[in-house]
Order: sequence, then structure tokens, then C-alpha cells
Amino acid sequence: MPHYEFMCEKCQKPFELIMTISERAKAKVKCPTCKSTKVTPQLGSFMTQTSKKS
Repeated sequence: MPHYEFMCEKCQKPFELIMTISERAKAKVKCPTCKSTKVTPQLGSFMTQTSKKS
């Protein structure tokens, strides 16, 4: 599942959530520290894994 990174605008704490793409489209994201909904998505890294060997 994708990892989404956010920054809370109220308490300035970064946090990460793991959710499906459809959950992310529907969800109102809340800061786990202060419960604020004023969050900004952050650009995160990603990793892919394949079954082929190099």
C-alpha cells in the first residue's frame, strides 16, 4: 500500500499514513498529534519491487 506523507499546519509536525489510493481520495486526513485537519501533503519517495532478477 502507498505511504502518504503530510505536514500539519497547526503543530508543524510531519507524519505518515498508509492507506489505499481509494481511501486517500475519500479520507479527511487528520494530524495524529493535534487532530487538526489543516494538513499539507508532502512529496515523498517511493520504492518499487519486481519479481525479475537482474
